[in-house]
Amino acid sequence: MQTNGAVTVVFNRPVVPLTSSDQQASLPQPLVFDPPVEGEGTWVSTSIYRFEPGSAGLAGGSSYRVTVEEGLADVSGAVLPADFSWQFSTQNPELVMVSPPNGAMLVPPTRPISITFNMPMDRPATEAAISLDPAAALDFEWKENDTLVVATPQEGLALETSYELSIAQSATAANGGAGMSSPATSAFTVVPFPAVKQTYPSNGEVTSPFQRGITVEFVSAMDEETLIDRVLISPEPEDVSYSYNQWIDEFDPSFSSFSLYIDFELERNTEYVVTIPSDAADPYGNTLGEDYVLRFESPGFVPLASLNLPRPLSQISTSFPSDVEIIHRNVSRLDVELYQPATPLEALADLYNYDQNTPLGQQLRTWSVPLETPQDEVAITTVSLADGGALPTGVYVLTVGAPEVDADNRYWQNQRHVLLVADT
Repeated sequence: MQTNGAVTVVFNRPVVPLTSSDQQASLPQPLVFDPPVEGEGTWVSTSIYRFEPGSAGLAGGSSYRVTVEEGLADVSGAVLPADFSWQFSTQNPELVMVSPPNGAMLVPPTRPISITFNMPMDRPATEAAISLDPAAALDFEWKENDTLVVATPQEGLALETSYELSIAQSATAANGGAGMSSPATSAFTVVPFPAVKQTYPSNGEVTSPFQRGITVEFVSAMDEETLIDRVLISPEPEDVSYSYNQWIDEFDPSFSSFSLYIDFELERNTEYVVTIPSDAADPYGNTLGEDYVLRFESPGFVPLASLNLPRPLSQISTSFPSDVEIIHRNVSRLDVELYQPATPLEALADLYNYDQNTPLGQQLRTWSVPLETPQDEVAITTVSLADGGALPTGVYVLTVGAPEVDADNRYWQNQRHVLLVADT
């Protein structure tokens, strides 16, 4: 039985008359406990009596004998001819919950340890039964009617250290009785020293052409005030913003994240040096100890060879030369091809699916245009599809490519186009 459980006895006939709650004191109290128990009883009906222990509860791990003594009279005057007795035992004190939980990682060195029991506990005996290995002095605070004790390390626990919390069997209930049926243990690991786990981009990397800013991930929580606006970036960007975010998984550090994102626009073809200061610290005052230096390079702009026409279809008139413009950047030549599809209506009807795998039809002409445009500059080159004249009316497919444009960048460039030559 739980130490705060109620004891209820049900008689086979009415023992007390119907009364109001303020008349309970004048009614008989039929239960005698051995050993005695402090508490209060109430007649919940004329034949049911309920006794609830006081705030101290019953003694843990103990046996009780309860007796209804002979002579108890019912409302008709009939009496109980002999004592009626029964026995019960209470639970031993047991550990219910520990926080940080068993197996927790990344535990702050100053985090209090909360220990919850299934009953009010004897403070001196329980405090003496609680210990940490490696040893650490603890201060104790009791809450929730002495079922919860909070043990706080007097000094911060050692970083990157595994601790085992032990509660010996000598921890006893507040009302006396037996101690715990068996000792209890729980283990946890304190956060590591501050360090950089990884960066995006990584050290020495040439970034993606679409990279913006950098991300720095740490092995544990950091004090963002020691990071925000304190990272040195060379060359210094014009506009920089910081954001620090963290997510903690108590049991698996690999699912935790402590990241600083520094947002700025990267210049092209530039070597960057980013320095995180040595005094960047965790929330407990531990620092990196030395500067962390990240070096990476930004590439030039993505190679581009794209028809300067509205996708996916353009119409041109025979009244003007059949000339088209091609936008290009960071490519050595333009490879242009003109086709006449075998099924013109199909090309017109399914424009958006007229992709890289669709048969082009009969090849009419090709051009190879060498280029010497300066690095990272955008230029426009005009190709005459009919040597300064106009193409005959009809449906055509025009393609453009360049050796430097790969499949990852080809899909968003206008490199395959349906061209309709018609005046009406």
